[in-house]
Formats: sequence, C-alpha cells, structure tokens
Amino acid sequence: MGIKKGKIKGTLIAKLEAIGTRSEGYSYWIKPSDDYSKKWDEIIIRKKTMRWMDDPELHPFIGRKVWVEGEIIETKSTITMKYEKIGAL
Repeated sequence: MGIKKGKIKGTLIAKLEAIGTRSEGYSYWIKPSDDYSKKWDEIIIRKKTMRWMDDPELHPFIGRKVWVEGEIIETKSTITMKYEKIGAL
C-alpha cells in the first residue's frame, strides 16, 4: 500500500473515453501477468499527454506484452501507475 517505485508486467490495452466530446481520447491500462494479477484485473497507466492525445510512448505497445516501470500508487480499492519507462517482453 502507498507509493513505491516498481515494475509491472502484462498486456497493455487502451480504452476510448469521453466519446463525443472534445476530450475524447484513450486511457491506457495494463492487464497484469505478475504478482499484481492476484489482486488487480487492470491497472490504469497515467499518460504524459492531454486526454485527447495519444501517448507517443504507450500507444505503439497496445495489445502487446510489456513491462512498465514507474511510481505505483496503491490504496485498498485502487491502483495507478505513473510510468517512467515501457518496453516489450
């Protein structure tokens, strides 16, 4: 629990949000395949761009197995990752 640096392995997916608005764009999620999969089905990845913009580092990895490294913010009911690096497995 709390904030820590770490790495999560899994499949990167994107979900289209705010459909029909000026803010329509993708949010990025990872479906974990490591120890995080025991507790979480999906973990949101905080992108570095505005909501309506594709993240140039994350977008090419959609649908691929990846590792994501960064700051993991976990509470009892939520988990978020502020990524620093991403790479293919």
